[in-house]
Amino acid sequence: MPEVRHALRGSRLAAVLVGVAVLLGTQLVWSTVARRRGGARELRRLRTRLVEGRAEGDRERQENAELIAAADRLVRTAALLHDRAAEARRTAHLEESREPLAEPTMQAVSLVAGAPFMSDDAARALGDLAWVDGQLVAAADSLGVLTALLRQRSEDVAAAPSLWPVRGVVTSTFGSRLSPYGDGREMHPGIDIQAPYGRPVAAGGSGEVIYAGRDPGYGRLVVVDHGGDLETLYGHLSKIFVREGQRVSRGQELGAVGASGRATGAHLHYEVRVNDEPVNPSRYLVD
Repeated sequence: MPEVRHALRGSRLAAVLVGVAVLLGTQLVWSTVARRRGGARELRRLRTRLVEGRAEGDRERQENAELIAAADRLVRTAALLHDRAAEARRTAHLEESREPLAEPTMQAVSLVAGAPFMSDDAARALGDLAWVDGQLVAAADSLGVLTALLRQRSEDVAAAPSLWPVRGVVTSTFGSRLSPYGDGREMHPGIDIQAPYGRPVAAGGSGEVIYAGRDPGYGRLVVVDHGGDLETLYGHLSKIFVREGQRVSRGQELGAVGASGRATGAHLHYEVRVNDEPVNPSRYLVD
């Protein structure tokens, strides 16, 4: 019996040891599996981040490429604008307002000496944009001058007596003619436009009224100074609508057709004078 008890105790101890070994082995296996699973998850996470990083890098490269392409297009447009403005200035016989601008240059940017912060492509794009800014400033100067010149030209065009003062039939032209009063040939310093009595008479161009009153020969008379020693006369009016010193615009009514003064019937005597000398109004009449 003692031998049996001793054998039982040994088998129980062996079973306990086996159980402990199995438990430790199982725990070791699960720990290993867990570590491998954790490692696999970390590997997948790193792979995901790597793919996302590559995609972000691709997007940044695409954006940089589009920025550089846009800068290149802007440079070409600015260069064309600058050339056209320079050509316009030469046509208008104007000098350049500034020194010719140099070609765009790349400038490296860094936070610390020797530590580049910006890529060459980005630096080139910024250099291009700075050059474009300078080109546009120069072009704006030229266009500002040209705008002023065009405005002045528009004012000059408006002042020129190119508008017919009244619509009607020209019964007597500029130059030598037979006197309607039987006095032989005489110099007619303007044109006579036959029109209904009372029809409005308009200014041929903008200017200042320097005379508005009666004259023995011209009757009721308006004289407009258009600047540059250029004047227009409107004679034989039945009424006067303006006063001396008044500024009038092209087409503004000055008076009405009449037969005042030395006239044979209702008409407008229209005269253009340069340096106080009569010239043919047909040289100016367009509209």
